[in-house]
Amino acid sequence: YADIPGLARTSAPMLAAFFREGLTEVDAPDYSHAIRWRNGRRLRCFFAAETLRAVAAEGGDARRPALPAAFAAWGPLERAQFLEIDLFLSHYLLSSQGDRVAMAHSVEGRFPFLDHRVVEFCTRLPARFKLRALTEKYLLRQLGRELLPEAIWTRPKRPYRAPIHRSFFHAKTPDYVRQLLSPAALAASGWFRPEAVARLVQKIEAGRGVSEADDMALAGILSTQLVHQQFISGFRRPLPLSAADRVKVCRPNAVLSPP
Repeated sequence: YADIPGLARTSAPMLAAFFREGLTEVDAPDYSHAIRWRNGRRLRCFFAAETLRAVAAEGGDARRPALPAAFAAWGPLERAQFLEIDLFLSHYLLSSQGDRVAMAHSVEGRFPFLDHRVVEFCTRLPARFKLRALTEKYLLRQLGRELLPEAIWTRPKRPYRAPIHRSFFHAKTPDYVRQLLSPAALAASGWFRPEAVARLVQKIEAGRGVSEADDMALAGILSTQLVHQQFISGFRRPLPLSAADRVKVCRPNAVLSPP
């Protein structure tokens, strides 16, 4: 995993312990995604006690996505792809990192690989045409062999990596970042533990190694604080119109009489 900084410097026993957890539970329906979800559980240390109680009351880890009736009969790759499409692609990549971001700037994206005919064709392909050991997009690479330079169709996958903490903490850190992550603001919103967030901020500002989990935590905390400020604590609902307000009413196909 060349794109995860510092992973190569992690000791062998720690890596073995990390990847060994749940390794033999191959019959679990969420086996392919369990390691990602377990990794995300580490962020609970930032949640306030009331937030954790609310999550537990909603079902917590017991909640699972609704699976199709034929799910158990699918192959391991097909099951993994369904979870990725249903949970990660639609709810996160296309929503939070695709359509919402683009449309907020008046850009309407077009994604040819998501054309329903392409998706339907690809889901019917045998697994051996999709993945060969650790070679992803096998069939697409074979097509690229005839259309692209070798350096392109043989290139390893490069995942999207955003410089999260460096975007907010630098020589000109915005005032709103420090304000939203201040103990007073965190205590007022009530979602997170101020002392845990303070340790994360100190770690970032001290220039110590910031892990992927730290970046995930920073993005989640700051985003939640922004939403809380904009739509809860700082939300200002406009006053309703009164009988004295002048209102222009447009009726379609109405015939306007001369003044």
